[in-house]
Formats: sequence, structure tokens, C-alpha cells
Amino acid sequence: MADLRVFARAIGFLKLAEVIVAIICLVLTRQYDLHFGGDIISGSYIDRYLTGIITIGGFLMISLALLISYVWGEAGTYQRFLELIFNFAGMIMFIVTGALVLEYYNSSYVTGGYIGAGKVLGVLCLINGLLYLIDSVLAYRQGYNTI
Repeated sequence: MADLRVFARAIGFLKLAEVIVAIICLVLTRQYDLHFGGDIISGSYIDRYLTGIITIGGFLMISLALLISYVWGEAGTYQRFLELIFNFAGMIMFIVTGALVLEYYNSSYVTGGYIGAGKVLGVLCLINGLLYLIDSVLAYRQGYNTI
């Protein structure tokens, strides 16, 4: 049975917010064909692109799976240490991705196109990094035993 009271708690609300922001980032990336920067000739383009896509897509899947387990899982399925690892990794990866996107779309060699959408993507990645940081701190300080 689904327990929707999870959304009234910080853990559920933060996971939902992380999922929503990641979906928006994914839609922006696809809709506006946004890039993460780098030079095609040197190969840094592929490295930056993979970092961005893996961050957005990977943490969307992880956070969505955790959220579903909190809503439909059994009481006590929360694993504090696992949550800390995922949240800390998410924080680092989204901050790095946001920095890559903002560095690219604030540079002088990007003209025309969807510069505004690129900047929005970078800011949303940084916001999601902040959400993962808050989630990490709450998981560490409160040490949820059950959901």
C-alpha cells in the first residue's frame, strides 16, 4: 500500500524535488539540444557531455527508485549510509555539471542559439546539487530509522 505521508517529511519532499529538477534538466537538454562545453577536436567535448548526461540521467534513476521505495516499500527500508553515499555523489556531480554548463554558456565563443536555456540548465544543476547537499546533511543529522 502506498504511503503518501512520505511527501510530508523532509526525505520524501527532497527526493521529489530532486526528481522534478532532474526531469526538467533532461527536458531542457533534449528540447534545446544543449551542450556541456569542451572542444570536439581534443575530445574534451565527449568527456563533458558524458559527465552531464550520466549525472542527470543516472541520478534521476537513483532518486526515482529511492522515492518509489519510500512510498511503496516496507517501513524501515531507509538505509542511512546508502542514502549518504548517493546524496553526496549527487551533490558533487550536479555541482560539477552545473559549473561545466555555466562555464560553456557564459563564454565568449558561444553565440546565438539557446544561451538562456543553457544558463537555466546550469543553474538548475547547481540547485539540484544544493538539494542533494541538504538531503545529505539531514540524513546524517537525523539518521532516519524508518520512513
